[in-house]
Amino acid sequence: MNKVFTKTFINEDLPFIELRYSNSNKHYKRHFHSTFSLGVNKEGVSIYTNNDKSYTLDKNMLSIMNPNAVHSCNSCTEILNKYYMMYLDPSWCMNIQKLVNSEIDSFVPVPSDLLEDESVYNKYISLCEYLFLDYTYEEKENELINFFMEFFALFLQEDKEILVDEKFKEIVTFLEENYKENISLEDLSLKFDLNSFYIIRLFKNQMNMTPHSYLLNLKINKSKELLKKGYSIVDTALECGFFDQSHFHRNFLKIVATTPKEYRLNFVQ
Repeated sequence: MNKVFTKTFINEDLPFIELRYSNSNKHYKRHFHSTFSLGVNKEGVSIYTNNDKSYTLDKNMLSIMNPNAVHSCNSCTEILNKYYMMYLDPSWCMNIQKLVNSEIDSFVPVPSDLLEDESVYNKYISLCEYLFLDYTYEEKENELINFFMEFFALFLQEDKEILVDEKFKEIVTFLEENYKENISLEDLSLKFDLNSFYIIRLFKNQMNMTPHSYLLNLKINKSKELLKKGYSIVDTALECGFFDQSHFHRNFLKIVATTPKEYRLNFVQ
């Protein structure tokens, strides 16, 4: 018999999100909450209602609940479902939507109750799994921003405006000169007196990546130089501001598509 479990992800550095992973098949009455919510079944099938409509929620489908939408989602069978349910602050979502279209000034409800898309479904499950792993909050925030920019872009008219801001060059120079540090969005916001989401928008507009991704690429590029020169993996990780070898290893592999050890062996005989 499968044991019933519920795991919850919350983080004081990411106060805009709560994520639940569970295999409970408790039946919920119709209810609503003030958050924007996104749910999937990792295993199993359920009946999902949203306002006056009912759907069968199966694999490759995401249930979408706008703030205050009256809904319920219950298993079709006695077999325990495994599901993820994420709750997001609408003001955070609005800021992400604004990265897609700068004219947005309040949260734009998603016009669909259900999205059937295998690619988005798999990316969402990967995101949920990632949040429960031992990554820094900056890394988790970066993954959340990237996923939800793509998600909301499915429903919004994208902004093609080219942003010009002299502070962008200053921020890039600052990151290049301080690549060893673990600089957060909040750090950049305070130093340059800019809204953190505006900084993200600048980077996405000019570099097609977030500030965190840019800083990470700077670290990895520097680490490649050091490994070529024969530095040890331990010394390289420390020199480039990674707090441990596993942190260095997984980010190097993600960007270079090979491990630091394999990369180093190509240059050190």
